[in-house]
Amino acid sequence: MREARVAALVGLVLTPLLLGATPPGAFTSPPPPTVAWPPGAGRELVTTRCLFCHQAELIVGQRLTAAQWHKEVTKMVRWGAPLDAKEQAVLADWLARHYGPEQPPARPAALTLTAPSPPPRSR
Repeated sequence: MREARVAALVGLVLTPLLLGATPPGAFTSPPPPTVAWPPGAGRELVTTRCLFCHQAELIVGQRLTAAQWHKEVTKMVRWGAPLDAKEQAVLADWLARHYGPEQPPARPAALTLTAPSPPPRSR
């Protein structure tokens, strides 16, 4: 009986890990940026208020007009985005300036790639 309880407890602990779940606190820093965000007042807002729900590519791929960005930011606030009225205006204006329909496609952030090490030689 005791062995069955221990086995069940071990199963409860190991199953999420074996299925790829990440234990709480395993990540200590955010993933590297995938977009080279332009400077400006909206940069910090987008990285701290938008990216916890959205991937960067979704945001920069929109190419909305100023009116559309204002409407989109207002909608996100209704859905829970933590922005006050002034921050909403700053973010929407910044997004329209950098990700409006007339802007060229966003450039991805620079990535550093390294070649894999060769496999060890067998003897």
